[in-house]
Amino acid sequence: MKKIVGALIMMCALSGCVHKMDIEQGNIVTQDMVNRIHTGMTMEQVKNIMGSPVLLNTFADNRVDYVYTFNPGYGNMAERYVTLTFSHGRVSNIGGNMYSQVMK
Repeated sequence: MKKIVGALIMMCALSGCVHKMDIEQGNIVTQDMVNRIHTGMTMEQVKNIMGSPVLLNTFADNRVDYVYTFNPGYGNMAERYVTLTFSHGRVSNIGGNMYSQVMK
């Protein structure tokens, strides 16, 4: 009986030791990378700075989204993204929550 009670106490104590993993997804987007992007750049020049985008819009081939999400095991999820719009093969518009930090 003492062994069963001891085993139950150990199981209860160990069940509270749950490790939640940090989850990173998408392109790593840094403020330095975003600062180097400007209108008039070609897609190849953007790829040299940012890498290949994870998200490709199949409905609008003139738009590229670079998205990075970080979901810590304990805490709130953070999302960073940059949206680039191309016109005639060149960047015509830059948007997203990372670009707005540059403008402030």
